[in-house]
Amino acid sequence: MNKSSHSTRFWLSPASLAQLLAGLVAGIWLSRQGEWGADWQSRSSAGLGAQEGGAHGWATFMTLSDNLLLAALLLCWLMVAGALAAIPTRAFEPPAPEAESRRSRLGALSLRLSAALGVGLVIGLHQQPLVMAEALTRQELWLEGRVEQVNRALPTPDASVRLVLRVSRCDLFQPTEVPGADAGRQAACQRLLDQRVQLRRYWPRKLPRDVATREALATPWQAGERWRMVVRLVPPHGVSNPAFGRSASPAEFDRVAWLWREGIVATGYVRQLSLAQRLAPPGGLAALRLHAEQALWQRCGEGEGEGEGEGEGEDKGGGEALVDWPGSPCRWLAALTLGKVSALTHDDWDTLNATGLTHLAVVSGLHVGLMASLVLGLSFGVLRLWRPGGWRFSVAPWWLACLAAWSFALLAGLAPPALRAALMVTVGLWMASGRSGLGVWQVWMLALILVLGLDPLALWRPGTWLSFIAVAVLLLAWQGRSRPRGMRDWCLATLRSQWLLTLVMGAALLLSRGQLSWLSLPMNLLMAPLVTLLIVPLGMLGWGLAGLEQLLLTTGLVPSRPAAMLADGVFSGGLWQLLAQGMAQTMYALSSLASTQGRWPQAPMAAGLSDATPSALILTLAVMALLGAWLAEGVPGLDGRLKRLCGSVALCWGLSLAVLALPWSPAALATVGRDAGTRETEDASFSPRAPALSLTVHDVGQGLALSLHSHLASSASDSTGASRQVPRHWRYDLGTVSRNASARLPGVPSVAGEPIGVIMSHGDGDHAGGLQALSAEEVAALWVPAGQRARLEHQVSWLDEVAMRECVAGRSITLGQLQGQPVRLEMLWPPAGLKARRDNAHSCVVLIAHGARPLALLTGDIGQQQERELQATLRQRLAGRGLPLLVVAHHGSRSSSGDAWLESLAARHAIVSAGRYNPHGHPHPDVVERLARHVECLWHVGLDGALHWEWSPQGERLQPARRAGGIGVRCLGVKSAE
Repeated sequence: MNKSSHSTRFWLSPASLAQLLAGLVAGIWLSRQGEWGADWQSRSSAGLGAQEGGAHGWATFMTLSDNLLLAALLLCWLMVAGALAAIPTRAFEPPAPEAESRRSRLGALSLRLSAALGVGLVIGLHQQPLVMAEALTRQELWLEGRVEQVNRALPTPDASVRLVLRVSRCDLFQPTEVPGADAGRQAACQRLLDQRVQLRRYWPRKLPRDVATREALATPWQAGERWRMVVRLVPPHGVSNPAFGRSASPAEFDRVAWLWREGIVATGYVRQLSLAQRLAPPGGLAALRLHAEQALWQRCGEGEGEGEGEGEGEDKGGGEALVDWPGSPCRWLAALTLGKVSALTHDDWDTLNATGLTHLAVVSGLHVGLMASLVLGLSFGVLRLWRPGGWRFSVAPWWLACLAAWSFALLAGLAPPALRAALMVTVGLWMASGRSGLGVWQVWMLALILVLGLDPLALWRPGTWLSFIAVAVLLLAWQGRSRPRGMRDWCLATLRSQWLLTLVMGAALLLSRGQLSWLSLPMNLLMAPLVTLLIVPLGMLGWGLAGLEQLLLTTGLVPSRPAAMLADGVFSGGLWQLLAQGMAQTMYALSSLASTQGRWPQAPMAAGLSDATPSALILTLAVMALLGAWLAEGVPGLDGRLKRLCGSVALCWGLSLAVLALPWSPAALATVGRDAGTRETEDASFSPRAPALSLTVHDVGQGLALSLHSHLASSASDSTGASRQVPRHWRYDLGTVSRNASARLPGVPSVAGEPIGVIMSHGDGDHAGGLQALSAEEVAALWVPAGQRARLEHQVSWLDEVAMRECVAGRSITLGQLQGQPVRLEMLWPPAGLKARRDNAHSCVVLIAHGARPLALLTGDIGQQQERELQATLRQRLAGRGLPLLVVAHHGSRSSSGDAWLESLAARHAIVSAGRYNPHGHPHPDVVERLARHVECLWHVGLDGALHWEWSPQGERLQPARRAGGIGVRCLGVKSAE
């Protein structure tokens, strides 16, 4: 055996590749865990993580802490030991052949694992994003860098520009004059070099009067440009609103983890727009992509926009078209042929997610492989006509196919999905050419090793594993099977492949996200061939026609009239517009279907799912049913009896799932009957599994949104004297204005089909903005202070269609009876006829009470003057006992929460509903000091996430969404978290 074949067997055999893959994955994973990642983050500062060009130098590894150095020495020792064990010794008596072979295998295993583990650890640390230091939080900085991504050219009153900037220079905007005072901030600023930050460019609240700011506002920003600007940054953060309780819900989107996977180390917005300077236009690949995007817009998208996209297609200086995809049907072609996924709207992504077609809208292995296959087939066809004798052995078509794959990926911006697809296609072409000598599973592992080696963050991207799992499923399904023949066999093969992919990917999505789409199989059977075999090839044909038109215009041989038609892109533009209209109409039809069917499970998991049914059991049953069905039909070579057994198991699991989860199942009917029976009795509605009251303060950023759920038999009237069924689900304020407000409040706009009751403390946007996400049919009753109704009528048009009640001191809502006493929502403020200039003084203050015992106080945005007027009443009601729960007034503003007020309440739990890194500085340090003196447990929604409080006569408990690691106390104060 020659030396090269031995080396190939040592590194590329199936066992060797599996060991290398395991070691690489373990090394990359370890680079983020515990002290490894923390040590790297702390020591990668100016001069280490931000050297020339942003590269980490040798000095970085020489300054690591002792634990990392010890681990590095251990890896080196394992590599040396493995190498010595793998080399036969000749100085001593040769051992037995079996012992020699076993020692060589163990040595090779140790060498490969330790080498892969060390490489994975090094590249994982080297390419780990360095999260912005807290010292720069909300500091104004000068940033200079290149725009890598931008979702739109200009902001509008309804939509901001979202861009990603690769930082090349960072300076303090206003450094202090004291020498050395800014050393820490400057070092933190240098840490941002060669890192990515996400910025927003907003439309101003008031149009500027000065000419410079107006011109800056009208200046479009494009990808590839170099800019210098003033920004204000904060570390990556996001809201946390998990589903509390025992019913399952879809997995919550983790924005912080998503930003980390994308390599974004800070978020913020552009300030003082007039100071922003464009330093350089796009160049290289960015210029090519921008030119292609403008060509597609001019031939297809310009003039087709609707709504916010209308009228924004004219030239803006330099003869270049201003591209603005939202509202244009051609945005689908921009996403499919150019990889411009930011062109799609939120509604488009909702439709794609609900129908299981998300993979079709991004440039993935499906599109890149299709382009490579088309070029490969076309090249071999031409070569067969040119050289009939030797066309089979030519390598040129394989190189052209590889070039086409990488060209398409580069045109799509070489985003992580495109890079992953290009690498997989390249390795696949190498194997298919017959020059690799590797099996399909060796190629699969080699492609995964290359993807993780070039992009370590791909280890944490779900798309990476979903893509490789899909390829593995197809390999398993077709391994050992003969090639289909004829149209019928190919159609059956396509149906079978899509069925297997739907089963396995559905199980993977159910485990990772807690949801799957019922429409995935039929939609993929319909849309996958349509998009991959018709839309994408015809869209790329349009690019070929556009190039041919440009070539004919360049020659100057075309007469003037046809030349004018060619300049307008009559052929390419006509084809693109036809495809875009067809695609837009198809997706519009799918959106209506997706809105009715949607994803499964919803929140809660199903209408018939009882609190006693663990969500883990539901997920297990669903996954077992899907995997059993796949084993029954998917894997060739299984014995017939084993296949029948797998099919029977899948059927049993599926029936069990239907019994537990579906709304028409016996379990569901029993649950409905049990709920109906419990409402007829007084105390039967409460059990240890279901507390009498559950209250959740949701994490909505800088605002307040609170939900209250009653497990009691509801009353038939309230203090206004009107006879009605009081809702069991209530909302006190709904947070800020957002199109996704209902998604950020689990259970809104309706819960299990029941209308909800809503109490609006006052009309400020951070309290009443989410009211726009509701409709009149979803609101059973709306309580509003008398002085705030006019403000709400300007925000919501359906107020006249719902039963509105005035929040006036002395009124109450009876939620039910418990142990012979009513559970009420009592209005304590404002008094009737209140005259106050400030809207905050009109806030509706609600006390939740069980008989005469106060349980929780919801204070809105009242100030210290209102607190003094309520103080005596509450002191008398408490009668020396502490208040179990207090929602701190006005987000912890300095104008609220006085010492005497807090002393009289003596609250056990106090919750500050304020956004993390909010611009108002809430909660104020003085308020934090006062709360620390008078409150047992202090919670901050921005730090702790959503807070869920449950109460029963036997006791209470409060559960935060985020738990402080390493701290053994049951509550964490704001001061301790800073």
